[in-house]
Amino acid sequence: MIWLLVVVGALVVIGVAVVAVSRVAVELESTMAPALLEVDDAVEAVAEAIPYEVSAVLSHHDVDQIIRWVLDWFDQLGMASDFGEELGGDWVEDERAVADEIGAADYAVARSLDARPDLESVHVTVVVDEFLTYLRDIGAVGDEVR
Repeated sequence: MIWLLVVVGALVVIGVAVVAVSRVAVELESTMAPALLEVDDAVEAVAEAIPYEVSAVLSHHDVDQIIRWVLDWFDQLGMASDFGEELGGDWVEDERAVADEIGAADYAVARSLDARPDLESVHVTVVVDEFLTYLRDIGAVGDEVR
């Protein structure tokens, strides 16, 4: 009789555990994993991805500077956070912040014209495009949220 109670108890415990794990798995499935951007890794990836014609003209320092201009633009839009911070705030419910590729390129080109007139606008735009592709690949940006 004791064996029967042990077996029934074990089945109940296993059943409760399966239900609890399943519920948590379903809840986590709908959440988005946070993306961690390492600027040095981004610079390396973008420098390797840009076409030869552009990489022959730009140094890693130039690519790093352009990426930081794009990150400044994200920060001005309120779409950037420090490590461990939640993104957004009270404004998220009332307004939408949209980061489009044209806006990022325009901002970076404008910054380059002010700070580094020796940089070609086309080269800056190519780096911005590759950087945004990198951000999509790591899951930091995506399609417009509805």
